[in-house]
Amino acid sequence: MGKPSQAVTHTTVESSSVDDEVVDNEIQRSEPLDHTEQNSQLVKGAVIVRDGKDISEYVVSTQDDGDPACTFRSFIIGSGLTALAACINQIYYYKPVEVSFASVFLCLMAYVIGVAWSKLLPRREHVEKFFPSQAAWLGPVVHFINPGHFGLKEHAVASILSTSSGNGAAIVQVFGAERLFYNRETEAGTAILTIFSASIFGYGLVGLLRSIIVHPTEMVWWQCLPMISIYQTFHRDPKGANRDRLRMFGFTSIGMLIWEPIASYIWPWLNGISIPCLASMHAPSATRTVVKTIFGGISSNEGQGLFNFSLDWQYITSRYMSLPLLQQANSWVGILLSYIMCFSLYYGGAWGAKKFPFMSTAMFDATTGKVYNQTAIFGRTAILDPAALEKHGLPRLTATNVWANMAAMAAIGGLFTHIGLFYGPKIKQSLIRAWKNEQPDIHYKIMQQNYKDVPQWWYAIVLLVGFFFGLGAIYVGNTTLDPWAYVVAILLGCIIAPFSLCLYGLLGTSISTNNLSKMLCGVLQPGKPVANLYFSMFSHEVTVLSVFLATDLKMAQYLKIPWRTMFLLQTYGSLLGTALNYVIMDNIVTNRREILLDPIGNQVWSGQKIQSLNTNAVTWSLAKYVYGFDKDGYGWIPLSILFGAAVPVVHWLISRRFPTIRGHDTRKMVSPVIFHNASSTTAGTTSVIWSQVATGIISQWWLRLRHPAWFGKYNYIVGGGLDAGAKVMMFILTFSVFGGSGAEVPFPRWWGNPVSSSKQYADFCGTG
Repeated sequence: MGKPSQAVTHTTVESSSVDDEVVDNEIQRSEPLDHTEQNSQLVKGAVIVRDGKDISEYVVSTQDDGDPACTFRSFIIGSGLTALAACINQIYYYKPVEVSFASVFLCLMAYVIGVAWSKLLPRREHVEKFFPSQAAWLGPVVHFINPGHFGLKEHAVASILSTSSGNGAAIVQVFGAERLFYNRETEAGTAILTIFSASIFGYGLVGLLRSIIVHPTEMVWWQCLPMISIYQTFHRDPKGANRDRLRMFGFTSIGMLIWEPIASYIWPWLNGISIPCLASMHAPSATRTVVKTIFGGISSNEGQGLFNFSLDWQYITSRYMSLPLLQQANSWVGILLSYIMCFSLYYGGAWGAKKFPFMSTAMFDATTGKVYNQTAIFGRTAILDPAALEKHGLPRLTATNVWANMAAMAAIGGLFTHIGLFYGPKIKQSLIRAWKNEQPDIHYKIMQQNYKDVPQWWYAIVLLVGFFFGLGAIYVGNTTLDPWAYVVAILLGCIIAPFSLCLYGLLGTSISTNNLSKMLCGVLQPGKPVANLYFSMFSHEVTVLSVFLATDLKMAQYLKIPWRTMFLLQTYGSLLGTALNYVIMDNIVTNRREILLDPIGNQVWSGQKIQSLNTNAVTWSLAKYVYGFDKDGYGWIPLSILFGAAVPVVHWLISRRFPTIRGHDTRKMVSPVIFHNASSTTAGTTSVIWSQVATGIISQWWLRLRHPAWFGKYNYIVGGGLDAGAKVMMFILTFSVFGGSGAEVPFPRWWGNPVSSSKQYADFCGTG
């Protein structure tokens, strides 16, 4: 094909390969780009980043510094930060808003400690200068402890090790739920063995699938990008081409470090600025109750948060600065659907909605409207007593919780058919390339040239070890799960994981498959809610772990960290993190038991996730009683999986007949993402949603399309800086004033910090 007569300058996030000339973070390519072949779009001389190919060429550097990765220093720093990772993961599991993993905070801590280590501890040259007679034996020892400059790969290894060790955060909640709702305690050794088995099984699964979910160019794993930007900015010419970006990181992180205590502690009203709430201050009580339902959202399970805006970055996060616009646009459709369904079901009185709270993931008694007494039904054996069930009646759910479960089931059904129909050809192509060892991704090729790959049998052994450890835990522990059901759970996880991993790699989001696991266990192990929890752990949670582990493997490919080093790090991190996650969970559940059992929660702590985990386990263990089609039955929940599976089929047929409608690509609708986000307003704090949407529009639409040069240079580093400042401060606040260590120190009450209960907080906002 013909080439343009003039070379084009492309703005990138980082300097390109060592063969390129780097000037002010721009790459003047030695060979002009063939825009006919690449189909690239230029705005103001810079390429608009649209897909994985653009990310590989213009965003992530191909440079391999060749510096050591796993050293004594990086290993010790990573191991030390493991404890922090476990703390942060457990803390944010019990927050009223689901937030992203705290990898930015760990990355920043690793950098500070690593640089201090390199500068403050003696080096080999110091030994040779001051102790020349001992230099022969002492020099290598000192060099082993402090090899000198703290490089990019050491930094990344320390951070990845700590994040790998924190991946068991969700798995340990099985044991938290046992303690909170069943007054049962599993022995610590058995619990840790169980968590470890699920962790390494997930890792073995990812390793076997890496040729289709990590190596290909189109598998971007978008949430890696802010971290990649931080690593490269800190270590690639920080005093030259990257000086401005490093300064930008410093300004944003310090600014957020100062702002976060104001937004989250001193003036928490800023987390839910609502003009309609204030305007209704003097309205009648009945009116204010309706207004709270529609516009309230600053406190957990208060309302839908319509037209609410938050200024608390710990909940907004940089996630929406890195996710592709395609994914975010589909999520906005889901949010709109969530508003419509929540209002319609509640005010329409579906399933006796007005007898119970508007929003909650807890179970309720049909007669009293209070929290359901499940202990009377299952007792300490965690096995159903039919006579007690007859006496106390069936548990009831809020209408919004019913819709959340329907949306989740629809998303699961849509996941399988959408991935199969729309991305099947890409996956098939990746499999063929893997079989022929012809992966064209430039980062993969560099890795292939420089480092030995991990043999498939290594991952197969890890997978088998995880399987047999889990089987042993089932036999030893009082899990109530039959061994044959454990095998079914593992097989289900192996089926689900490839679909979830593909969706996450392509679009930066995955679908919660928890309900599918619980539904199947409800059929196989009826009347056993604790068995249901364990079944879900070995199917759904294995998939969740796979996502975290695959993210780290993709980051290693971008940063050129040797594959075998990553294998050892992630295996070790999974082992170390299991015990720590269990210990931190035990501390939080013990100290915050009362608020975690509260069906509403408050601004700081919420048991919405663990309550939802338990609610699903109980209702699915009572499936034959609960999921019928009588007046109060929830039969639409399991049926939703078929509806969700049918939608992509219809969509695919339409897209083949009408590739575009009024200039819009019909293939860009992703129904599982829509359904997944159609429960966004059903629980927790909803005041942050509009700020997240605004962040995505500003970053991925306005900056990326209108100002691609600024976007390429600063977008991801700004997001990383804001995350770093917010996470560092929230870690400090959690253990100093928010009760993470057992003692809570509330800020003095004033109009910007009213009493932190839903009712009184809403009263202040004019919506009580």
